[in-house]
Amino acid sequence: MNCKAQMVGQIFILVIAAIVFILILGYGYSAVSNFIRSSEQVALIEFKTSLSSGVEQIKSDYGSIRKLSLRIPKKYQTLCIVSSDTREDTGDFQAGFPVLFEIWQTGSENVFLIPKQESPVFISDVVVANGYFCIGVSGVIDLKVKGLGDKTEVSVW
Repeated sequence: MNCKAQMVGQIFILVIAAIVFILILGYGYSAVSNFIRSSEQVALIEFKTSLSSGVEQIKSDYGSIRKLSLRIPKKYQTLCIVSSDTREDTGDFQAGFPVLFEIWQTGSENVFLIPKQESPVFISDVVVANGYFCIGVSGVIDLKVKGLGDKTEVSVW
């Protein structure tokens, strides 16, 4: 009987060890997923802050041109910037990006990352030649910002 009790005890310990292992594995996966998600949110906030401060800093410095390097989270493939003034001619923006065009017309957003970011980005006093530009991105993008006195012209470097 003592041998049977030992085997039952060993099986019980193995089952408990397997359950603990599965719980640790599940918690680790959850923690890593949350860490990745929060790091993407931090990178997106850093992108927004860098863009708006870069545009704001040069706006009043008429004629000055600066290179603005922005780090964009890896999950985004395209950056679109549209003039902040809804009266600007947007060329074929409406035909190419109808959903983004409608969002832009509401005046709540003029900087778009594709796939669509969760939180809106609106940079006031931005002028873009031809009304808008969209460019493929992979990690870092360099923009040319030019002070116009009361606005900032943004283009690809």
